[in-house]
Amino acid sequence: MKYDSNIQTYYLDISSDFNDDSEVDFIALVDKPAIQKNFLKFADSFSDYPKSVKNTAQKALDWAEENGWGTCGTPVGKTRANQLASGEPISLDTIQRMYSYLSRHKVDLESSKTYEDGCGKLMYDAWGGEAALTWAENKLTSIQKMKFSINEDEQIVSGPLMLSDTPIYRFDANGEYYVVFNAATIQKIVQKYFQKGYQANVNLMHDPMQIVDGVTLFESFITSKKRGIQPMVGFEDAPEGSWFGSFKVDNPEVWASIKNGDFKGFSVEGLFKYKRPEEMKAEQIKAQIKNLLEQVKLH
Repeated sequence: MKYDSNIQTYYLDISSDFNDDSEVDFIALVDKPAIQKNFLKFADSFSDYPKSVKNTAQKALDWAEENGWGTCGTPVGKTRANQLASGEPISLDTIQRMYSYLSRHKVDLESSKTYEDGCGKLMYDAWGGEAALTWAENKLTSIQKMKFSINEDEQIVSGPLMLSDTPIYRFDANGEYYVVFNAATIQKIVQKYFQKGYQANVNLMHDPMQIVDGVTLFESFITSKKRGIQPMVGFEDAPEGSWFGSFKVDNPEVWASIKNGDFKGFSVEGLFKYKRPEEMKAEQIKAQIKNLLEQVKLH
């Protein structure tokens, strides 16, 4: 979805203190790689579509309740309107169908400007309208970007583990907000991850009962133009400071599941501190001043 500067943004951060609990301690193999909910755990369904989608679907429902659906729509379309208006979680399959429907029927808006102009506008809004099309397209793109590539000869899977400076929209009991990992935080996360020896901490679908052996992170890098470290081929548009990695899969059952398409990407898992942009900026300025003072002492 398009970034809305009116919605509060929080930066997720961790402490460099070895004994502090804030960290990434597991990486999960997931079937739909998407960052969801608190603690960045995978979800089978998604409810982070914007309020405008809910309001649009509710508007269509209100009109239909007063005037009737007439010959417009199918039971699927009417069910979708109720789902979206009530903010219910929707599956990846539903998101794909939303994108397909809204893309195909956008042309209907040329002849149907209001709900009185045939069924076009009414049913388009029942599916969430243009805001839903934008959200669905962005959601599918973000999921696709997080999928890993497979080297069958060596039983290696590679891909992005974290994307920097990428606002992630959330809507939960706390309301609407975005969360972001900046490059500096990702660097702290990766350093602490390796300091604590978490390279073999892998589970399936963020299920603590499905921790697996024989899957190890053996290759890792953070993109940096200054250091000449580029993103993986196929991920050239990944923001500066993103984290990529490769896992060697010696577990035959896990490898069979990957080849079968049961798992398509990575998802990090951990505890984080939520900070407002002004807090992060103040800390960055403080760190810069400290660095300058240390340089002065050296001279």
